[in-house]
Amino acid sequence: MHKRFNLGVSLCLFGFWAVAQTNGEKQSAREIEEVVMTGTMKQVHKSESPVPVTVISSKLFLKNPTSNILDALYQINGLNPQVNCNMCNTSDIGINGMQGPYTMVLIDGMPIVSSLSTVYGLSGIPNSIVERIEIVKGPASSLYGSEAIGGVINIITKKPENAPHFFLDYNNSTWGELTGNLGFGARVGKNISTMLAVDAYNYNTPKDQDHDGFMDKTLQKRISVFNKWNIKQKNDKTAGISMRYYNENRHGGELGWNKKDRGFVDFYAPDSNPDSALPNGYTIYNAKYAKGFRIPRFMSDAEKAVWMEEVRRIHPDAVFADDMKYQESVYTSRFEAVGKWEIPVPENITLQASYNQHDQNAAYGTELFMAHQKTLFGQGYWDKTIGNHSLLAGATYRYVWFKDNTIASDNGAFPFVTRMPGIFVQDLWKTGNKTSLLLGYRFDYDKTESASGGHKNTVHSPRVAFKYTPAEDNVLRASIGTGYRVVNIFSEDHRALSGQYQAQFGEALKPEKSISGTIDYEGRIATENIGFTYNIATYYTHFFNKIYPVRNDVQRTLTYFNVDGKEYARNIGASLDIALNFSFPLKITGGISFNQAELFEYPRDAEGNITLHTIRARDFEFSPRWMGVYSVGYDFSRKFSVDITGDWKGPMLLPLQGTMDILDNAGNITGSVTDPRPARSPWFTKMNVQGTYKIGKIQLYAGIKNVFNYVPEHLLVNVDDPFNDRASAQGGLQFDTEYNYTPQQGRTGYLGLRFSL
Repeated sequence: MHKRFNLGVSLCLFGFWAVAQTNGEKQSAREIEEVVMTGTMKQVHKSESPVPVTVISSKLFLKNPTSNILDALYQINGLNPQVNCNMCNTSDIGINGMQGPYTMVLIDGMPIVSSLSTVYGLSGIPNSIVERIEIVKGPASSLYGSEAIGGVINIITKKPENAPHFFLDYNNSTWGELTGNLGFGARVGKNISTMLAVDAYNYNTPKDQDHDGFMDKTLQKRISVFNKWNIKQKNDKTAGISMRYYNENRHGGELGWNKKDRGFVDFYAPDSNPDSALPNGYTIYNAKYAKGFRIPRFMSDAEKAVWMEEVRRIHPDAVFADDMKYQESVYTSRFEAVGKWEIPVPENITLQASYNQHDQNAAYGTELFMAHQKTLFGQGYWDKTIGNHSLLAGATYRYVWFKDNTIASDNGAFPFVTRMPGIFVQDLWKTGNKTSLLLGYRFDYDKTESASGGHKNTVHSPRVAFKYTPAEDNVLRASIGTGYRVVNIFSEDHRALSGQYQAQFGEALKPEKSISGTIDYEGRIATENIGFTYNIATYYTHFFNKIYPVRNDVQRTLTYFNVDGKEYARNIGASLDIALNFSFPLKITGGISFNQAELFEYPRDAEGNITLHTIRARDFEFSPRWMGVYSVGYDFSRKFSVDITGDWKGPMLLPLQGTMDILDNAGNITGSVTDPRPARSPWFTKMNVQGTYKIGKIQLYAGIKNVFNYVPEHLLVNVDDPFNDRASAQGGLQFDTEYNYTPQQGRTGYLGLRFSL
């Protein structure tokens, strides 16, 4: 009944806004002519861009306040923030049904959120520094290079000259969450302005509403410090630099876990010291972090007892995983710097550079994940208008250095390094009064070295976009382009990171490539009292060299391959966004998306060998066919307003273990056990309600998140043996933490205050 009620409410709400979508404030010409940059890397009016750009004002996030930008993106149609782990709650963002690694996230136009930070750093971007978000759905590699296959999310930070002299926002929730940000904007002389913002979040109240012995929400402490400077120059040019430091600690897992137990490691390395006399060829390979022993899976309890006795003989103070609680903890430290200089000459020449350093110290049960990443990016481009041609040409250089303690970098001995110089050109050609054509091309030279093998590739990324305006209030856009992505699987697959499965390469992996096309139609109909706007989009993406894992649940391995021969992947979809504007102060927005992301492959055995030469289709995991968002607001007076926001999702394929054999103490098969969890998630919605009261410069707000208290069910199996170290006769299913599709946080009330000068 609970699930059916949620689904019914979701469908009713969708039907409501589909018929009566409104936006109480009439859409002004200024909003229609809003200037955007992400689609073309140059300032153009939104209505004139041949590339469709979705612009999200930071005001949207005030209707349902969140502690970071990742959680706020649930409110945007076509975006799918995905929880990768129900212990540590790491997440990434997918676009149009694509998985998170195919999305490029920019900050002020610079690609400083990628690879490791896509999984661990997005939750550290606070809403308080955001002016707006520009989203391009579909490939944009011709401008932005690798990773821009599924789309681009450009987070544009506030201009210091427009920032309040002082601002404060603080709220507290019934789950014990404390969120606060404060800062100021100031002018230093006539031409210099600066902004400082400090954001903090603290959650330290373990909850276990499903009574499985594990925390529903990860305990978190984080702080972000952001400082930005702008300088006005002659010829109406500007220069600026921004810096941000982010630090976060998070812990999730069994109730009662003690922090002093953190640091156990799993011993896969063979014993190279003949004097250690460790049984079964296991040894401590990381003396800096190792504190105890993970017990291998034995055929019997008697064999296990003999092994433990031998270890205690050699190490009298040895501690075993059996004596500790299962936990996953992640310590993150990150620094970012972004600079931009518009050369103060009559020509439009811009230089940009960014640097980020990301350090990760994570523990997943008994497995440690130590990772470090440095990314340097620089570009210069020239913008020139000649007649009906608006030209753009530039050069870029990207350097990525990544090292961790997995086989991706040979346990830290061989770092993953990418050096990628590139050039790009673009012509935005106004071909007539109603038409324009964008022609773009990018060339990159990708030189990547890693423990799994290096490659040197020349990458060609063309793009064509066309805009036709049959009437003043109608725009048709069509585009086709290619995408390219250098893969770092250990930043993208939690099963490989956490040690639940041992990752390995079945071959030297090639970078993924794609070709994609989109068609977008936008229209507006207005009368004296009603304004109706709508946007319809369709898209198709075809993947080459798609990388996928072959999972062996018995041996607990993930073996990665490129698709072979006739194998390929594709994503087909469509979206609809509509709005009605009335003269009375009712505001409703919403959208619906359909996505069919599939891998067409040959059936394979546990070792990745083809067993039948007949192509079959399989859905991408964590990719719902249907999803949408809705928002309803009403201003009862100038001082008091109420907002209802929410998102809904249809079923998505989830990772299951299938059927596992059960063995007796002698190793004989005595039966089997099948993973009891559903293969697909149910339909569900999460609705939020908030009331806001204004007193001068002060806003008091209160609300309820997840009104219907929807939480996913049956997430964990084998909870009595989270380290998977019992004798095989005691269970066949493995404990895993990647089976999840939405945050587990139930109904939550909150109360907050905002103030600005």
